[in-house]
Amino acid sequence: MKKNYLLVFIILPMFAFSQFDVNTVEVTTNDLVYDSNTDRIYVSIPSSNGANGNSIGVINPNNNTLENTVFIGSEPTALAISDDGKYIYSGFSGSSTVRRFEISTQTSGLQFSLGSDSSNGSFYAEDIEVMPGQSNTIAVSRKNIGFTPRHEGVAIYDNGVIRPTTTPAHTGSNKIEFSAQNSLIGYNNESTEFGIRRMSINSSGVSVLGVSPNVLSGADEDFSYFNGKIYATDGTVVDATGSLFVAGTFSNVNGPSVYDTNADLVCYASFDFSGNIVFQRFNPTTFLLADNLPISEAFGDVNNIITCGTGCYAFNSSDNKVVIIKDATLGLTQFDSKNQLSIHPNPTVDYISVTNGENIEKILVYDLRGKIVANFNNKADHLYLGNLASGTYFVKIQDKNNRTINRKLLKK
Repeated sequence: MKKNYLLVFIILPMFAFSQFDVNTVEVTTNDLVYDSNTDRIYVSIPSSNGANGNSIGVINPNNNTLENTVFIGSEPTALAISDDGKYIYSGFSGSSTVRRFEISTQTSGLQFSLGSDSSNGSFYAEDIEVMPGQSNTIAVSRKNIGFTPRHEGVAIYDNGVIRPTTTPAHTGSNKIEFSAQNSLIGYNNESTEFGIRRMSINSSGVSVLGVSPNVLSGADEDFSYFNGKIYATDGTVVDATGSLFVAGTFSNVNGPSVYDTNADLVCYASFDFSGNIVFQRFNPTTFLLADNLPISEAFGDVNNIITCGTGCYAFNSSDNKVVIIKDATLGLTQFDSKNQLSIHPNPTVDYISVTNGENIEKILVYDLRGKIVANFNNKADHLYLGNLASGTYFVKIQDKNNRTINRKLLKK
């Protein structure tokens, strides 16, 4: 991998790294999520970090500081945030539980067990996802510790109460993502079947609808999902809108990904076996590289990458850093503050308006799956959304200079 990166640096000298501002926060973390309401990054901090370990850490991405830590439990691992910004759920390696962190009060709340098996012992959270539009409901990919295979099925929990139907144990979905409110996509990254599973959720629980083996391949492979596409850690792009097939490949990639809806780019925190880290952004249609930024401020493996506002990205590295990257070309503070753009009423029943919208070129409304459900050109007043179902949406506002900002919208 390192040789491939060096080749990219040589043949692509035109990339202007000066557009990026890179900062780090010194803290040991296992996972991270971002809440747009508080404009904060939340991280799971293990006991190895020291006195403030076993906590949820609160990072301010504007001044790159760890502002606070709140005790959460023994060795927190995977995190998942609800789309309404109400809860963060944490798994643990030190206990067979999931605990809920309440963002508004910055306190640790409900805690519940994931169950056990008479042969393999207690179950632990390998992956957690919060159901879109339902902050009290989560899907958990469970695992045992100390046995092979480790997978113990996917289960649905409502306020800590398990729905009776779970997927089979042993071979199944180690990594999961919601593709719709009542649908999951999962990947078996443990055995050579390497199956992608479609799962359906109802009041009884979760069931497997079908398995597509070897579309992806690789032990410990992970993926992100956006708008019908699977973006794997090895750069493979899978079209999941119908029968699964490989739609393309991002070259020289090895690491976690996130889809940036503001820039319409797929972003990777890529690392090689020597520990070199590169931040990369790709065009999701042409699969061509848009940006390639070597990260000298951190070293090692990367666990997860997130967006943290417009033109902001963050990832955690194995050398005990959270790296925060700002793209100056997407810095929209001046556009936002000068015009004081806001959407009202919010929540809404049928119509919305955008204040100070005289320079607006386009307004797009996305659902939680990233699908465009409304498109308005050169308008800012009396935008009709009465035909949309109740729930959470994102409004993308673009001005005449192609600058964009996002706003969260609740539809009653």
